[in-house]
Amino acid sequence: MNSTIAVLVAALALTSGGLGLVSTGILDTSDGMDLASVIPKQSTATALIAGHVEVWHHNSEGELLSYRQIDNEVVTGGEHCILKMLFTAGSDRGANNTATNEVCTGALTTGWTNIAIGTGSTAAADADSALGTESTVSGLSRAAASTVTWQTTDSPSLSKIQLSKTFTSADSSSHTITESGLFDSTTVSGSSMLARQVFTGVALSNGDSITITWTFTVGN
Repeated sequence: MNSTIAVLVAALALTSGGLGLVSTGILDTSDGMDLASVIPKQSTATALIAGHVEVWHHNSEGELLSYRQIDNEVVTGGEHCILKMLFTAGSDRGANNTATNEVCTGALTTGWTNIAIGTGSTAAADADSALGTESTVSGLSRAAASTVTWQTTDSPSLSKIQLSKTFTSADSSSHTITESGLFDSTTVSGSSMLARQVFTGVALSNGDSITITWTFTVGN
């Protein structure tokens, strides 16, 4: 299921329009007519942000062993932080843990350009704020994306970004990676997570690598 941030402006406009018709007498609800019945319903499929996660597994010789692609899951905290970044400025974009903004964690002065992987297997959910079990072993700990690729064009209209990072295991033990998340800091404590997803386990031996690519498309 593509994770989305619902677009509410159209619904508000329709509601406002309907109320305007009532106030001018064009639409009479005095006989008990339900206003909601005459206002078109907005499709919940309308999305502002959608995308997917790609996972490549290579052995120490560089041979591709497996590939996976999964729809991403933008979490509720990430959605709140996006609104905060768009519509606030200055100190208000920093960490705010008041009762009305407590779901947005971390200082929002940088983008979500840090990728983490882990071994948690619980399905991604809107309420997630961290990975199930984030990896901290040598070569597999959270790090900044090594490549950030923008695609922004007018014709055709396209607004897309890809963030990618290759992790190479430097541990003698095998590790099965089953999840990834996108964060605004390499520091685990106090950071904010934009998105998380789980996938079929990738068993990494010493020298194996796993490349995670997050893709986000805005609009359209």
